[in-house]
Amino acid sequence: MGLLLACVAGLLSSTSVLADQAAQPYKGATALNVVSIGPNEDRCGPLPNLEAVFEGAGVDTGGGIVSVSASGCQNIETGEIFDLMAVDTYANGTINIVADPFFLVPNPQTCVSSNDQPVKFDIDGGTGVFDGARGGGKFDFAFNDPNCNGQVAPTYIWFKGKIKD
Repeated sequence: MGLLLACVAGLLSSTSVLADQAAQPYKGATALNVVSIGPNEDRCGPLPNLEAVFEGAGVDTGGGIVSVSASGCQNIETGEIFDLMAVDTYANGTINIVADPFFLVPNPQTCVSSNDQPVKFDIDGGTGVFDGARGGGKFDFAFNDPNCNGQVAPTYIWFKGKIKD
């Protein structure tokens, strides 16, 4: 289940570009791959909590092509994801994203885990044209569990929200 954090990371992976404008809607999708999973007691607390680190790319209607670096913690016994953060990098700046805690719900018949309700995220500043950006939205994701079916696949995240400078 620790790999399921990848799904969450996806949420963090897409945001939009708007300089000097009112909050504008945006939506998009991202695919993330796991870079590492392991204990990080300083950040996540003791086992059964693990930290997962992800990288990926996607597109959104506000900023175009985006690369994403994300990390978060997961309690592998309960499925809770917490302290999920991401940095979305565009050609003209970055956006910092923070997600609310949530739980993954596994489907043992399909080997896919997902959130049972849309997960809230906040945009917490950025750099370049996104310096001081604020906003947020909700995301969903789907994650294949390789421990279930032996296959590794990216985690897919789709989202919509609003962002403003």
